[in-house]
Amino acid sequence: MANLSKSELDAIHAERTKFFTPQWFGDLFSGRLSPGDTFWAGNYGPALIVVPLLVIVALFTAMAMPGRLGPLFGSVALGAGIYRLLVLTGLVRSIARVSGPKVWRWIGVFWTLFEAVILIWLGLRLFGG
Repeated sequence: MANLSKSELDAIHAERTKFFTPQWFGDLFSGRLSPGDTFWAGNYGPALIVVPLLVIVALFTAMAMPGRLGPLFGSVALGAGIYRLLVLTGLVRSIARVSGPKVWRWIGVFWTLFEAVILIWLGLRLFGG
């Protein structure tokens, strides 16, 4: 980030303040973000908030109702899997609209699909059992 002007830094800051807003999620699922932002920020950005909250909720659930974490983790895994399918849709749309080499982009598509399938499978197992 060396040698950036004040206006360039302000533009970067303005762009970053849009992350994780309702409009940003709309752009994410519609494929209007870059493939990199769609994959990295879409797949892993919300986990920066969800995972710590899940740990706290799991701690209190385990203390209040021991042995009842399966449905909690199952429902979160199902939700995360469905969310990944939405990100997958945006990622495919994002890749389709840009030019250039697409090998790593398609690896990202297959990885996101793999994570979605595993999360849904795990969620169904934990929620039901």
